[in-house]
Amino acid sequence: MRNARLHNMLLHTTLLVIATLVGCRGYDAPTDDGGTPQAPNISIADLHDLCGKGPLNIDEPLVAGGYVTSSDRAGNFNRTFTIEDPTGGMEIMAGLYDLHNIYPSGCYVTVRLEGCAVAESHGVLQAGISAEEYDRYPTSYFSSRALLDRHVRRYDIRREVAPAPLSTSELDTRLCGKLVTIGPLRPTTTEHADGWNVNADGTWSGYNFFADDRGTTVAVYTSAYADYADRCVPDRRVALTGILQYGTADGEDCFMIKMRDENDCIPYD
Repeated sequence: MRNARLHNMLLHTTLLVIATLVGCRGYDAPTDDGGTPQAPNISIADLHDLCGKGPLNIDEPLVAGGYVTSSDRAGNFNRTFTIEDPTGGMEIMAGLYDLHNIYPSGCYVTVRLEGCAVAESHGVLQAGISAEEYDRYPTSYFSSRALLDRHVRRYDIRREVAPAPLSTSELDTRLCGKLVTIGPLRPTTTEHADGWNVNADGTWSGYNFFADDRGTTVAVYTSAYADYADRCVPDRRVALTGILQYGTADGEDCFMIKMRDENDCIPYD
């Protein structure tokens, strides 16, 4: 009897330890695929050309790859992250929070596109799953971590992508989705104070506008959930870094910057 009881206790303890170890790993714990990444057979630019504005459901064994260029640590990216190869940038509709723990900036990922949907949003190529009629975006978030892991693989290869330095005259919609730096720019939000969702109180939350010496405007949209949303926009010439987008702000089509955090706005000397 005592041996049976001891056996049951040991079995219970072993199962408890295993469960604890699994629990400690956590739902969002990062994992790396071993070995050599599957070689991409389509570039991000070619994939964008293939789908146009989309949406397009991919039914071929296409694989894209790139290095992570965004971070949701500051809260301005919501359940998505971006990757970049030498030809362009792409947004992954991951559908999870705290993605900076799973796909940190600079890590290499591959995207197995068969079974995915791709489309353009704000000029940026998105990869996710087919959207429903009520969805806000032309593609939808991956519906589970298991589905995301089936399509998106992270590898233990790191390279921080340097933002491309650009003037407003060099901006091109083919660059949308890439990490860029634009400057010098001066804040001009007060000239748009009556526009929809324009921030007239001098903080980041909502739309802010910047212009170069020729008057070419670049918009910045900051989520109210960003940890710097209530901080003041610098009242001086700056350089802005972030993911390049193209869309409508205050009734005008213009290029936009999606900053990763407040440090993406720096004084321009």
